[in-house]
Amino acid sequence: MARLSVTTQKITRAGTIPTAGSPNVDGDIVDTGASVFLLLSNVGASPASATVVSQATFDQLPVDDLVVSLAAGATKVVGPISRGTFGFPEGDANAGRAFVNYTGTPADIKRSVLSY
Repeated sequence: MARLSVTTQKITRAGTIPTAGSPNVDGDIVDTGASVFLLLSNVGASPASATVVSQATFDQLPVDDLVVSLAAGATKVVGPISRGTFGFPEGDANAGRAFVNYTGTPADIKRSVLSY
């Protein structure tokens, strides 16, 4: 399976009802930017986590990935998913987008990508 490309949903003044889906075992590819956030829910009975993979370096050292722990039943909003830290560089096939990996049972994780 390939990574799933997740559509970013726009937050509006009238309100947005996020559409959430489950990732596959290969993870997701998502938009990046100063106004992009992940809405993550663990609907299962076991802990899970989501990792936004960093593409950045500082002083020639890699910047750590963003790892978010999700207890059973937990929901978290994570972000912003900044382009400078998480986005692939220009010239890459995934330029400006980020990889998100998951642990736990994919069907137990619901995620949305939101932007304002």
